Amino acid sequence: MRILRTYVLREHLAPFVVTLGGLTAVLLVGNIIKFADLVISKGVSLFDILRLLLYLIPYMLSFTVPMACLVAMILAFGRLSTDYELIAIRASGVAPFRLVVPMLLVGLVISGLLLVVNDRVVPESHLAFRRQLKAIGIKQPTAYLEPGTFIKDFPPYIIFVYQVEGNKLFNVRIYEPQANGPTRTIIAERGEFEPLDDRRGVKLKLSSGTMDEWDPLSPGSFYKVTFTTYALVLRSDQDDPSKTRKKLKEMTFKELVGERNTLGAEGIDPTPVSLELHRKTASSFAALLFVTFGLALGLRLHHHERLIGYVWILGIFVLYYLSTIGMNAVALKGWFAPWLAMWFPNLLGGAVGVVMVAHAVRR
Repeated sequence: MRILRTYVLREHLAPFVVTLGGLTAVLLVGNIIKFADLVISKGVSLFDILRLLLYLIPYMLSFTVPMACLVAMILAFGRLSTDYELIAIRASGVAPFRLVVPMLLVGLVISGLLLVVNDRVVPESHLAFRRQLKAIGIKQPTAYLEPGTFIKDFPPYIIFVYQVEGNKLFNVRIYEPQANGPTRTIIAERGEFEPLDDRRGVKLKLSSGTMDEWDPLSPGSFYKVTFTTYALVLRSDQDDPSKTRKKLKEMTFKELVGERNTLGAEGIDPTPVSLELHRKTASSFAALLFVTFGLALGLRLHHHERLIGYVWILGIFVLYYLSTIGMNAVALKGWFAPWLAMWFPNLLGGAVGVVMVAHAVRR
């Protein structure tokens, strides 16, 4: 029996690894396309972009690992069914249930590992991702600048640029709202960023422009100043990445519990914190849930029903994550307790999966 269990587990290993790598690569490609413009048009270092992509991988694993478990189960048992090995196993007197238990244990182990990843690795990588983005903004401010949009990342200035080429700006408009008067306006034909020695901001060197200044001695009057060159020091809340405050997604389980207790003691509704805590926990056990569905479908589907298997894979995946999003919205409205809302897809799916597995092993 040990040889048979090892053989079945080995049959699942290749589909799992290939599916996990393929899904992760697909998600990375989508982000590579998005980041490519930063390298090509904005001059951001390729090394910085690779670091961003590396920080994204742990977060992707929370989606790709459960999906890979589901696909591996269906493909592996589908292969065993196609080669009539399942029939041979049954004919030799080995009950299908004896194949189910090792697979469920594997699913439980993978869920335990995902629990650790969601608690430790994902929060750190997500925080590192945001800090890296801010560091890119400090070194290469044009990464924040999109032609034709208002940029508000450098208070108190609001920047509008018609054209960006590398580190150079063309047709620049800068607005500085005044507390006790009309908005100060700076218009320049060209602009160029220069780094500051303290690396806490950048200098924007403007060329060939004008400034509309409000005359404090004559309210409602303006006077225009023409300049050949004019420099502005731009600093923002992006300037010190190490001081980036953690979002809920970037907190460990212990930190989320502490945040929830703190908010509760201050009379603030801690529902969003509780939702994030239970979402991370419940999503970790999606791997076990998907293994259960994979077992049920793999034992039931015949070799000529592979297309149906792919439809089931897509349906289960979409339905699970849509129900998670829906229950999150329901809990925010106060209709369900946070723990019940986040665990409901697992509990309902687990009950359905167990019934399906029990029916499949009795066939």
